Amino acid sequence: MIWNQKSECMPRDVLAQAQLERLQATVNRALRNVAFYRESFARSGVKGDEVRALDDLARLPFTTKEDLRTSYPYGMFAVPLRDIVRIQSTSGTTGTPVVVGYTRNDLKTWSECVARLLAAGGMNEHDVMQVAFTYGLFSGGFGLHAGAERIGASVIPASTGGLEKQVRIMKDFKTTALACTPSYAMAIAAAAAEMGVSRAELFLRAGFFGAEPWSEGLRTHLESSLGITALDNYGLTEVPRPGVAFECERKDGLHLNEDCFLAEIANPTTLEVLPAGSEGELVLTTVTKEGFPLLR
Repeated sequence: MIWNQKSECMPRDVLAQAQLERLQATVNRALRNVAFYRESFARSGVKGDEVRALDDLARLPFTTKEDLRTSYPYGMFAVPLRDIVRIQSTSGTTGTPVVVGYTRNDLKTWSECVARLLAAGGMNEHDVMQVAFTYGLFSGGFGLHAGAERIGASVIPASTGGLEKQVRIMKDFKTTALACTPSYAMAIAAAAAEMGVSRAELFLRAGFFGAEPWSEGLRTHLESSLGITALDNYGLTEVPRPGVAFECERKDGLHLNEDCFLAEIANPTTLEVLPAGSEGELVLTTVTKEGFPLLR
């Protein structure tokens, strides 16, 4: 199912024009309000008004994880702190955490992106979603929660915790959709089996899994043990997570929210942009984020 026909099914020329206008606005906002970008552009010799076509994106300097860490905590914010209504961050397990800020409009856009993700997996206002991601500085739980509310579904903010409790909630509250990591879903399935709760006693029909790698073998296992269609989604805290890209019920690759994110594939050694279909490093640019815009 398509959540937003107008935005998700734009003709390619209309989409390209929207992407360019949003990219130009994002570049201007970043240069006007973020010292890092002013310095980065100055070093590269590129001026913001030189972005006249989407191909000009390849001329812009990259933003690295180390750049984001060096800007801790608020150095990358493009609006005053009084306009930031949500602050979240990465875990910091591999270094200084990256702190991300959202304006009210950012949260609306994020919930829109996740609503598309859920609708593509068959969810609607009649569903009951059990969100078994951690609620806290980790962004995944909040994103799926808001997206499910956006489409009118009932949301159970189960977070993580005792597996038996997850199974009881799933059975008693008639959960139809589960959102968590695939490994946690596997643990829930094992707990249900140990408790003697069969697939027939559950109302589950869809699982939305992310935040860690998983295999087709694990997908098959989850679908058979829980009686669901298991779908992958992609995002990262900085961009955000989830909502960047997602599978639909055909499970034939990820759909990118192209009106919100620009994707490039770069050669990790030479950093040159590669043609479509090439294998390389994924480079993302946000074109709708106000509080924490990211270029390349």
